[in-house]
Amino acid sequence: MRLSLWSHPRSRSTALERYFQNRGDVLTHHEVLADYYYIHRRAEPIDHAQLEGDRGLTYAEAAAVLLQATEQPLMHKDFPYHAIDELCADPRWLDGHHVILVRDPRETLYSNLKLRGQVTAKNLGYADLWRWYRHLDAAGCRLLVVDSERLNAEPVEAIGELCRFAGLSFDERHLSWPADMNPDWAKWAGWHVDVAQSRGFGRAASVPDGWVAPAELDGVLAEAREIYACLQERISAKAVSR
Repeated sequence: MRLSLWSHPRSRSTALERYFQNRGDVLTHHEVLADYYYIHRRAEPIDHAQLEGDRGLTYAEAAAVLLQATEQPLMHKDFPYHAIDELCADPRWLDGHHVILVRDPRETLYSNLKLRGQVTAKNLGYADLWRWYRHLDAAGCRLLVVDSERLNAEPVEAIGELCRFAGLSFDERHLSWPADMNPDWAKWAGWHVDVAQSRGFGRAASVPDGWVAPAELDGVLAEAREIYACLQERISAKAVSR
């Protein structure tokens, strides 16, 4: 069984990945496609990452890792914008189970601005996440949309539903873990401080009262809000089997 977790940056996706690592029975991979985007292609610079001198993986090499046949369930967390054209052109992705994790765009934008030197519609990630959702949906793939706020508000219910979708057992004890920095996050360490210090799901830092997004990002935020609303409409939909 392959479970693909697709999201945008600053969506609490690493916390969800941490849950699967904590289970002990699922092989997990962390943002393998990011190597292709940031290291191999040098598509854009990224702050708070240690990538210098690393050739990175090509798309073909990354896909070979993520699409390999494994004896145990495999879960990977990736952002579609890192390789959207390649993903849409590769029919091998139409198999497996796909989770789309999305967060309120205002919260996401605020969190991104604390870490990125420049936020664009591309690296905010909503546009390509929506394109990828529509591609998978049109192909009749097994899909589940999850709002990241529910991971904090109702972790038992949200993760339980996700596990049932993927055909995995669920044990509430796996929702707590020791605070540590996972080796898989090393080169992205500046991005994972919060989850490394966490011991489970809980109330994440909120946007300060009175915070206003920069005017130059009004269009980016508006587009993300439209996409968020479209995905919200699909949260209650049942998983579709091919």
